[in-house]
Amino acid sequence: MATNHVSGDGILRILKLDLLGNVLTGSFIKLDNTDLRDPKLTVGPDGKLILLAYARCPATDTKKLITQNYCWVSQDGLSWSTPKVVAEDYWWLWRIRWKNDTAYGFAYNRRANSIDLYQGSPRRRMYKVVTGALSLDKHQLGYPNESDLVFVDKQCYALVRRDADTYTAQLGRSKFPFKQWVWQDLDFYLGGPVMHLMNKQTALIAGRILEKQQFKTVVFKLDLLTGMTSEKLLLPSAGDNSYPGMVLRDKQLYLSYYSSHQGGCSAIYLAQITL
Repeated sequence: MATNHVSGDGILRILKLDLLGNVLTGSFIKLDNTDLRDPKLTVGPDGKLILLAYARCPATDTKKLITQNYCWVSQDGLSWSTPKVVAEDYWWLWRIRWKNDTAYGFAYNRRANSIDLYQGSPRRRMYKVVTGALSLDKHQLGYPNESDLVFVDKQCYALVRRDADTYTAQLGRSKFPFKQWVWQDLDFYLGGPVMHLMNKQTALIAGRILEKQQFKTVVFKLDLLTGMTSEKLLLPSAGDNSYPGMVLRDKQLYLSYYSSHQGGCSAIYLAQITL
């Protein structure tokens, strides 16, 4: 929640829903003189909830903004620990995913035109293990940023948004220990990408695409070996929209996203899709 998209007063709102989308409980996280944005939830190896978010706050002695990645821990989603700084300042650790007891995630920096791979524990520290996994300097692909990861045995697949030159998303592949990456151009724009592994070859993807000159939130299948897409489903959306989250329960996909297609104001939606 914030005054507008780039305001300095963002706070985090955590909601607990039933399977019909009704709000059961809610809580807030706020830090004085700090803009908190783009929170992501994950479940740690010990079953505790981990909340990752980006923080922007002014330095005390200059007009420069300090940006950091914060992490909170909770047992019930209502009461949260004090925040802990993880990863490197001025690099946005967009999302973390787990392989066994180790967390991985890409952090990006707009000026560097690069994403770096981090691994570790968000409850202690995330360490940079690959510099420039995808970058303008090494790959001639500008401004890689938002991303998601899935793991298949010793293989990692990455989906990365880009906002420069061709604006096309990239599908990355790397084998453990994930130091060398090979990238495939997907030939379409994808904002706010999120992945859910369906089987060893197929992932369910959600994000924002450009459809008939309009931004739309979409769900589709992606073949991780070929990069081919199939079974595209457009969700009711327009204008400022996307940043979905996905939870699969039995054969029901619960997908949250925001959109401004009704009345011009952004609202949060929950889609229930039978797979």
